[in-house]
Amino acid sequence: MPEAGTSILLVEDDPGIRESLKDVLEGEGYRVTTAVDGVRAFELGTTEDPDLVVLDVMLPGMDGFEVLRRLREDGVETPVILLTARALERDRVRGLDLGADDYVVKPFALKELLARIRSRLRAWDRERAIERGEAVRIGDLVVDFRARTAARDGEAVHLTPKEYDLLRFLVRNDGRALSRGELLAGVWDDEDVHSRVIDTAILGLRKKIETDPSRPRFLRSVRGLGYRFSRRGGP
Repeated sequence: MPEAGTSILLVEDDPGIRESLKDVLEGEGYRVTTAVDGVRAFELGTTEDPDLVVLDVMLPGMDGFEVLRRLREDGVETPVILLTARALERDRVRGLDLGADDYVVKPFALKELLARIRSRLRAWDRERAIERGEAVRIGDLVVDFRARTAARDGEAVHLTPKEYDLLRFLVRNDGRALSRGELLAGVWDDEDVHSRVIDTAILGLRKKIETDPSRPRFLRSVRGLGYRFSRRGGP
């Protein structure tokens, strides 16, 4: 069960989907506020301080991409899961470029959406812990993202600024399989780089965080897609 009072802003103009999801989420213990259009979604997103936003892309008045863009421009860092019928990678990347934390394509399995919500909330808790200056442990490596320091058995481990950015993004997405496009959008933003840069950066990071980089425990390849990071290690 979620922590008491965990709140979700659900933005969906289809009444059947909206009410069904609201009932399920409340049954899971979440406190749910709903909006049926983009203007109301932006208003609630900036005034209600939800713990997470589930945001449909196709909305009347202002689409989900525009709502997301305005929320991020307004300084709202709340995690956002986009719901959409658009399955193309360029649409997923567009959402990530605008600041989305995850992307679920309709029609979706309810269990998958609930799992993604739990995952995003855990990641948000980790992000807030990072902002509070709490160290993150990855095996025997201890990383302080605020101070940008890393150490193993008391010995300093040097990470480049980009490696800190990459590792932070991976920690925020613990357990998720990430495409190279998602990594480029989340870490390199609008820099003009080739996807091969991702592979080079991953190899470099593995040398810093893995005991045996040739047999990685924490940062594994996902065939045909990209990479998955897990602080617990294993597949």
